[in-house]
Amino acid sequence: MILGAIVQGAQMALVLALAPLLTGVTRKVKARLLRRVGAPVWQPYRDLARLMRKEVVLAHNASWLFRATPYLIFAATWVAAALVPTSMPARAIKNRALPRRATMAIRSAVQLKCRPMANVGTSAAATQVAAKIM
Repeated sequence: MILGAIVQGAQMALVLALAPLLTGVTRKVKARLLRRVGAPVWQPYRDLARLMRKEVVLAHNASWLFRATPYLIFAATWVAAALVPTSMPARAIKNRALPRRATMAIRSAVQLKCRPMANVGTSAAATQVAAKIM
């Protein structure tokens, strides 16, 4: 039980630490797809550091909700990340196998990608089969 809580805490810390990196990688890939150089991958970390150094500016007549909203959004996002299962027990990994129907759906989707006019209608069937499995 204690080990599970430690693993959960480590996963939450990892999500918090790697979220800006994922944003940086996404921005870099988008820039490359548009044939631009783009910002460095570490730019979101720099932006966060700059924002943390800034002074808080609030209106005198701002309500408590206006002051609490950033903290509430951060807490809700962190709780949502904590609820996503990121690790599986070893027995679940061992017993998990890709069903035959899913394999056939993936194969037909690949064939459709390679020969677009050869299997007209296969994509819809593959999507339906994949939806039933998942």
